[in-house]
Amino acid sequence: MHSSQIVVVFLDLVVIMAMARSLGWLAERVGQPAVIGEITAGILAGPTVLGPHLSSTLFPLEIRPYLSLLANVGVAVFMFVAGLELDRGMFAGARRSISVVSAAAYGIPFVLGCGVAAIALSRHETGDRLNFALFIGCSLAVTAFPVLVRILHDRSMIRTEIGQLSLACAALVDLLAWSALAIVLAIAHPSVGSQWRPVLLVPVVAVTWWVVRPVLARLASVATEQTMIVVGVGGALLLGAVTEWTGLHLIFGAFAFGVVFPRAHRKPVESGARVLSSVLLPGFFVVSGLAVDLGSIDRTAVGELAVIVGVAIAGKLGSVYLAARMSGIGARPAAALAALLNTRGLTELVILNIGLGIGIIGPQLYSLLVVMALVTTAMTAPMLRMIGVSDPVAVDGPDGDASSSAESRRDPAGAA
Repeated sequence: MHSSQIVVVFLDLVVIMAMARSLGWLAERVGQPAVIGEITAGILAGPTVLGPHLSSTLFPLEIRPYLSLLANVGVAVFMFVAGLELDRGMFAGARRSISVVSAAAYGIPFVLGCGVAAIALSRHETGDRLNFALFIGCSLAVTAFPVLVRILHDRSMIRTEIGQLSLACAALVDLLAWSALAIVLAIAHPSVGSQWRPVLLVPVVAVTWWVVRPVLARLASVATEQTMIVVGVGGALLLGAVTEWTGLHLIFGAFAFGVVFPRAHRKPVESGARVLSSVLLPGFFVVSGLAVDLGSIDRTAVGELAVIVGVAIAGKLGSVYLAARMSGIGARPAAALAALLNTRGLTELVILNIGLGIGIIGPQLYSLLVVMALVTTAMTAPMLRMIGVSDPVAVDGPDGDASSSAESRRDPAGAA
């Protein structure tokens, strides 16, 4: 990396932070999560508004991989913090609800997405029809776990029952999403030398839970807060590198390290990690938005966008709500859970960038799917207000009542 490139990277980081912070603030002012403004900042800096020449001058193509690398560090650290926030007891207390809701939240939108790809998006096929359909199914079925965390934080819902339940479901949905995507990518680009790597996930999980977790607990009893911050960030990056190498994704390793990390020093570790993440994470949204060119959308693409958005919303909201009600969750919490799991954003953008990079989808369809991610994410806050959960206490009870019983606090499924 030449000194001139370092200068450009540094200047671009300043521009990204300024744009993301400004538009993120504006988004929050109108009741939206900051991520909406951050993605919009990337779209505004891309060819749609500035034109391809000015956009590539401000953010040169050869510089963008370095920006993406730094952004992925921010993503990993952010996911580590998300793991810290997860209540490990939630999985034991509501195992049935989590399993049923997660299976429906991924399976039904996946099938609908495959159907949409085969029927309404056939003109965008870039190669094998099966791979294309499966990839679109993955794209429409995903829930943006990191963005969901941001929304829950912004609305002070992160430690409510519905917040914790949505976190657990979103984590499982994204695990299904990355597993399915790994299969799709293996079909699209088979590589004999790396097909055995996913098998290592089982021992990695076992070692993380039964070896790393006890070691961290002992270390936390003697180490300083500064040492635990270094261990937390370093461990998140290390485990993220392991899961990325196995073909899952770095966000799951970082998240898993947060889950097993001891809670003794959580506040200082969380505060230190958030500072690093807040500086680097917006770069991912902006770089992703740079690839969006809405000027290429024609009349046919507008109709395709309507179909994509309609199927994505109906598939996710309907499947989650029905599955939640069948699991014994009350009507209002079920509706809130459906609205939260309809959130897309960071995870969606990661998947779309992979598909664009290896040629499964083209630039125009990529732009349409990014718009879909923006629309579904922007829907979350208004839907929660319509449901009546602007006050986070309102979703504590099994039927959406603020005064929940001790039993319902232990199991968010509650009674119907």
